[in-house]
Amino acid sequence: MNGSPTLQRRALSDLTADQLCAPWTLFRTARANPAMRLLCFPHAGGTALAYRGWSEQLPEFVEVCPIQLPGRSNRSHETAYTSVTALLDDLLPAIEPLLDRPVALFGHSMGSALAFAVATKLEQRGRAPLRVFASARRPPVLGQPGTLHQRNDAELTAYLRDLGGTPEIVFENAELRTQVFRLLRADLQMNDLYTTARPLQDTPITTLGGLHDPYLQVSDLQGWSSLTNAAFDGRLFHGGHFFPQYQQTPVLDYVAERLTADLEGLHVRAG
Repeated sequence: MNGSPTLQRRALSDLTADQLCAPWTLFRTARANPAMRLLCFPHAGGTALAYRGWSEQLPEFVEVCPIQLPGRSNRSHETAYTSVTALLDDLLPAIEPLLDRPVALFGHSMGSALAFAVATKLEQRGRAPLRVFASARRPPVLGQPGTLHQRNDAELTAYLRDLGGTPEIVFENAELRTQVFRLLRADLQMNDLYTTARPLQDTPITTLGGLHDPYLQVSDLQGWSSLTNAAFDGRLFHGGHFFPQYQQTPVLDYVAERLTADLEGLHVRAG
């Protein structure tokens, strides 16, 4: 955007909520009067497309807002983030228009860390989310940094094949593999280096995991209990690391169950 900072701020103030959120909330299905919003964060290398059909299966009182990060799909011309701090600096102002309603946060794999980081910032501002859903990721506990972003192409290929969910053409086409791995390493760096020792104070955490995830144990999911001083619960589903793709109905039934309980809690507090 050209012009002085004053003119830039004035121009931003003239934008509608949808314009401010775009292109961060690709595939958002706006509700007329939602009771809450569910912000959904993708796995490393993933896109908002993973959550495109969720709105149709969740209750009408939930407005689903899939988050599209830079560096992929319609934002491929933008530089992908390698730091959660830098991401939040840009993301939080963009989603401010969505915070006029209570929000819950869902993240899968890397997205779990992003959802937790956003929840931490919102709590610091006195706007605690209703809940964080942490799916298919170890808790980002201080002192346990990851090294996935440092793996070479052969190691990264083996890791992705173990996880499943990556089309074989990515490994067979050298140009495509280079593009995908560049984005993936940026995401993995952001994911690997994000750690915390500070639990959420008022935000419950609900974990979800795949029974056959080769890189995640039940004890890893249980570790999220140390990152909240509020309620903690969780459930396991059949499938591997990308179980939400293949168990979408039971997963969304569970998410709906927890969000319905959160809505009832809002009504109790309001009453």
